[in-house]
Amino acid sequence: MGWLSNRALGISLVVLLVTSSLLAVVLGYLGLVVYSALMTGTPIVGILLDMTVPYLPVVAVLLVLVVLSGIWFGWSLLQRASIPKNDRLASVAGRAEREVPLLGALGLSESLSPPEPTPEERAERTLAELKRQYVDGEIDEREFERRVDRLVSNDSLEEARAARERRAVLEGESGRT
Repeated sequence: MGWLSNRALGISLVVLLVTSSLLAVVLGYLGLVVYSALMTGTPIVGILLDMTVPYLPVVAVLLVLVVLSGIWFGWSLLQRASIPKNDRLASVAGRAEREVPLLGALGLSESLSPPEPTPEERAERTLAELKRQYVDGEIDEREFERRVDRLVSNDSLEEARAARERRAVLEGESGRT
């Protein structure tokens, strides 16, 4: 992640506070001028027209900045929120992204999908399923032992393959230097 994305929540909050404060000051000043015109009996239309011309662009820019920074702050807050991750939410988000291509840029389906289990987690789940099948009587002791042996040998093969790949990478790096 980049520097900006790591600090997006704080930056967006500061921008939101600054722009909304400036907008409040400008609108407060305009309100004060209108109030003073009303209290002195001065025709308000002339004063408003004189003030609207220079301040209308400032108000418009500040209003746009407040809205955009509010959206940015809300999005940054949602990204940091602890949203449950499961396949159903990811499939709904994927369907919405297919229907509305603009949503695809947000990457909701990836952020809602659960992480892939590690090989150790997969092996633990498989072993737990084998134990359940053995306890429930779905498989006999011989079949249980055969499947556990196969599971252990697959883990050994994966470990050997990973060690071989590590050695190849290290040898490739030492060959370059």
